[in-house]
Parts: sequence; C-alpha cells; structure tokens
Amino acid sequence: MKKVHRKWSALIWLMILALVVGGTAGCGRAKDSGKLKVALLVPGSITDGGWSESAYKGLKKVESDFGAEISYMQIKSPSDVVEGFRDYAQKGYKIVFGHSYDYQDAAKRVAPDFKKTIFITSGGTTVMDNVSPIYTEFEQATYLMGVVAAKMTKTGVVGTIGSQEMPAISKTLISFTQGVKDTNPNVKVLSAYIGTQDDVGKAKEAALAMMNSKADIFWVSANAAGQGALQAVRENAKKGVKIFGAYSRWSQSAPDVVIADGVIDFSNAFSVLVKQVKEGTWKPGVIRVGTKDNVVQFLWNDKMTIPQEAKDAYDKALQDIQAGKIKINIGAY
Repeated sequence: MKKVHRKWSALIWLMILALVVGGTAGCGRAKDSGKLKVALLVPGSITDGGWSESAYKGLKKVESDFGAEISYMQIKSPSDVVEGFRDYAQKGYKIVFGHSYDYQDAAKRVAPDFKKTIFITSGGTTVMDNVSPIYTEFEQATYLMGVVAAKMTKTGVVGTIGSQEMPAISKTLISFTQGVKDTNPNVKVLSAYIGTQDDVGKAKEAALAMMNSKADIFWVSANAAGQGALQAVRENAKKGVKIFGAYSRWSQSAPDVVIADGVIDFSNAFSVLVKQVKEGTWKPGVIRVGTKDNVVQFLWNDKMTIPQEAKDAYDKALQDIQAGKIKINIGAY
C-alpha cells in the first residue's frame, strides 16, 4: 500500500508541475502576442544608399514610434519572397512589408493561409482582405527632375538608366522624360535598362556610354547598381556632368554633382499604416501617397548653385501637379 501511495503522490506532483509550467507558458504566449511585430522584405542591401535603405529606415522608425518588435530579410531569389512572407506570418508578425512591386504575387499566394497577418507591398495593384499596396507617386518627383534637367542641360542631351523594365522602375524613367519634353521638346533623352539591381559596373558602363553621346544630366533608378552611375558622374564632374539622387540623400556624399535628391520617406508611409493597424482603422485598398503627404520629396542640394530659371520652372510644375493641372502619363501600372 505504501508503494501505491508513493506512486499516486508522484503522479499528483507531476500534474501540479505540468499545470504550473503550462500556466507560465500560457502567460508567456499572451505577453508575446501583445507586442506588435513588424517585418520587412527588401530586394537589396539595407545600406544600398537608396530603395532598400529607405525602407529599413522606415522600419526602424516603426520600432521607435510604436515599440514594435522588428525583423527584416534581404531577398536573394524569387522563392525567398514566398518563404519570407510565410515564415514571418507563422511567427506571429502582424504586418509584413514586401518592398517591391514584384512581391504582390507572393503576397497573394500566402495571404489566404494567414488571415491575421497584413501584407503590404511597395507598389502593385493586388488588394485582398489582408493585402494592400502602397503606391508612392514618385513619378511626381521624377517629372520635376525632368523639368529641372531640361532647364540645366548644357548639351541638350540627358540620360535615364533603369535596373529592370518593371512598372515601379519604368514609371520614373517615363515621367522624367515627360518632364523634359513638356519643358523643352528639343532636349534629347537617352534611356537604357541594365537588367540588374546590384551590378555597379553595368550602371557605370551605361552612364559612360551616354556621356559619349553628350548626356550631361542623369536620372538613375537601379537600387545598389545606381552607385556605379554616380561614380561615373563624379569622375566626369569637371566636364559639368550632373545627376539626381535616387531615393536617398546622394547630395550629402556627392554635393559637387547632385542637383537634388528624390526621396521617398517610408518613415511617414510605414508609420501612418502601422498606426491605423494598431487603432483598428486600417482597411484594405491602394494606399496612395505623394508630395502632398510629404512622403515623396524633391530636396534641392543647398551646396549647388541652381539657376533661377530652373527653380522657377520647378515651382510652377510642383504647383500644377498638386493642383491636378499636370497629368503624368506613366502608362499601364
């Protein structure tokens, strides 16, 4: 009987221990779920000086403003996008930003399996119950660059370079060209796609080839590869060649050749959306942001002397854009 008694005593203690441990674990899970978790998928390095870095800064602002737990992943191949979205959703992340137009198909594929996670793509048209795109009207900034370039070119030839021919990239080259032509139809615009987001050498070669054809002002949308074009411009600064900063403040590192910076402040865009999610006011739909929201910004390089004619043309074009008087024809998106 004593052996049976001891056996039952041991079983009782094991049950009590299980209840205590289970209760503690339950408290831990509740605590974790109470903290907002926000993740980011980026196509390039977070130190690329442009597109991916600007998104990472937005993520860090979400961390500081909302006390969120954050994480990011650099995408190496298309399959990484689906796995990245799925992995973060399985880990209980409430919001996952996919920082590319190309990520919308992956979001569409993963979203139905994770209804409690909201997937936000930077660009795109896909809208579902838990999927929305942020549409940044960056074509407003690049149109303004074209206006200024048309006023400042000395050779009558300017150049545009894109990484890949996708809507989010193409719209900036198209709008830059429209800004040039609306201002001075006699200015020639050279255009090229280099087929890569990170090959600095190819961007440099493209810029040098355009310089050989007399291009003296450039817009480049090629993520990390764009640094190659900037390098080519800096090497030819004495010839009067200039460039616009792409998605971050290139003028801070190259004030001698950067006319102005086109910046997307994802700190504002991400924070507005996260606030809506926290307050329960977020609804699926295309989230459009532009110069009026201070998300899309055209920032002059205050260390460069800009002709008054160029500034006046810029001021008028900006007013007309915000008043709806200028239609920027970027084509299908």
